[in-house]
Amino acid sequence: MGLRKGILSGLAIICGAVLLHAQSPETKPSSTEVLRTFKTIYVQSKTPLAKPEMLAGELQKSRDFDNWGLSITRDPANADVVVEMDHQPGWFYYTYGMTHRSSGLVLAVGRVDAWDGKYASAKIAKAIMKRCAVVRNKQKDK
Repeated sequence: MGLRKGILSGLAIICGAVLLHAQSPETKPSSTEVLRTFKTIYVQSKTPLAKPEMLAGELQKSRDFDNWGLSITRDPANADVVVEMDHQPGWFYYTYGMTHRSSGLVLAVGRVDAWDGKYASAKIAKAIMKRCAVVRNKQKDK
């Protein structure tokens, strides 16, 4: 009889754990939530025509950068979001993407036309800050 009670108790615990896990699914953040709350940015460049520091510097020039409490990190493990830029050889355009590091959510992607990496960095920074402003400035207006 003791063995039977032990087995039933074990089954009850397992079923309870399964039900508890099924009722509390992991919720992933929305892109709006991430755009509103991220603080640290890691910048990487896949082209020798534009160094990460160029884009980081352009991001920091934005008035909203400090107002929103943003910062640049050199360690991708410490970043909330990763901004990546690239250049297609032989063409005058640069691509960029901003991804939430922990969830993999793509927050922004685009392409800018530019003669060089410095000008491309300025355009990309402006596009990224504009994308964030849609969410962050709306929150401020409430």
